[in-house]
Amino acid sequence: MQWPKKSTITLSLVVIILIAGLGVINFTGVEMPYLSWVEDGLFSLISPVIEYATGFYHSVRSYWDGIMHVGKLIEENEALKKRVFKLEREKQLMYMLSNENQRLRELLAFKKFIPYQTLGARVIGYSPSNWENKIIIDRGAKDGIKSRMPVISYNGSLVGRIDYVGATSSQVILVNNPEFVVGGIVQRSQSRAIGLVRGQLNKTKVSLMENISWNTKSKEGDIKKGDIIVTSGLSNSYPKGLPIGKVIKVEKDNYGLSQKAEIELFMSLKTIEEVLVITDF
Repeated sequence: MQWPKKSTITLSLVVIILIAGLGVINFTGVEMPYLSWVEDGLFSLISPVIEYATGFYHSVRSYWDGIMHVGKLIEENEALKKRVFKLEREKQLMYMLSNENQRLRELLAFKKFIPYQTLGARVIGYSPSNWENKIIIDRGAKDGIKSRMPVISYNGSLVGRIDYVGATSSQVILVNNPEFVVGGIVQRSQSRAIGLVRGQLNKTKVSLMENISWNTKSKEGDIKKGDIIVTSGLSNSYPKGLPIGKVIKVEKDNYGLSQKAEIELFMSLKTIEEVLVITDF
């Protein structure tokens, strides 16, 4: 075995003695100016090592703390997600209530100017079949609702009529239902063309105005694209003047004795949320 050289052993002993001496000096507080250069040199030599070791320690400590608290972080993250979802839901609810409040205000304002008695109702259900075109409202016999009462929207356009009455709710057959028929008349003062407005199968937005009984060659019997069709009031079922829709197409028979018009309905199933039931007119 080869022993270390004497010079190496001597240098190591000197360094150890110096470090020990500096430790004694720092511990006892004794000042030795002639050793200050040794202290400064050793400090400059050792400080980078100490700095690196300290940084490495803090990195390991942070990483370990993160591992130890990962469960807590996951819980906090889930709690924050739930809070964000709750706030988003409350925001959507406030938006919905604001829109509903605006519609109810418009409904109330319209109600003040109509010459007949009405009862407000909320739509609470739709027909499960697209072929039936019916809705359910939250008013029934206990509220004075009766069969065949007309139903209108917040802007006064015709929605349909009461088809079935329960104790606290009722079913409304809509104007676009093929079984729904109402007398219509051109609103334009130069024309008094009248006919029957009926819903179409598979066409929820367009009804037909058929059997227009007037002289089609005269101005009074004329019907044009863009004309507004309203209820004629020729029966006791509906008050006169309820808007139904706008003419988008007109056809005449080969002899020019009758006309058939396609009516784009003002009623839209997608936007019906509140209605007015006409109880007396």
